Amino acid sequence: MKRSVYAIALLSALLVLLSCSNIPEPIPEEEALMDALQDLQQGVENKISYEDFEALLSEAGKRYETLKRTKNTNSCFLNAANKCYASYTISRKAWKLMGEAKTEKRRLDMDTTLSFSLGFASVSLARARGCFEGD
Repeated sequence: MKRSVYAIALLSALLVLLSCSNIPEPIPEEEALMDALQDLQQGVENKISYEDFEALLSEAGKRYETLKRTKNTNSCFLNAANKCYASYTISRKAWKLMGEAKTEKRRLDMDTTLSFSLGFASVSLARARGCFEGD
């Protein structure tokens, strides 16, 4: 009786260990999009120009569209990457409108929108990374 209890406990522990270590590996399309989104994040942190931001966003958009057409994607990653990319797209619009603002109030509104969107993109990017780190 004791041996069967130990065997069951050992088997249960082994199954838990195996299920916890089953973290998916990113496919090449996911890695490419992650790289593009990280480039955007790094560019924002380095205070790149609007034109450079647009170029990086365009590249991320191409990689995002490629990933959407790919089968067997990690849904956790795709959802987080979608939110990240959408936030960067909103950021681009806010950045452009901030530069075109005719009043201080409008400029402040767009600056707030830009800050919020960039912050949300950063959080979404961290979530996307977590999809492959077992978080």
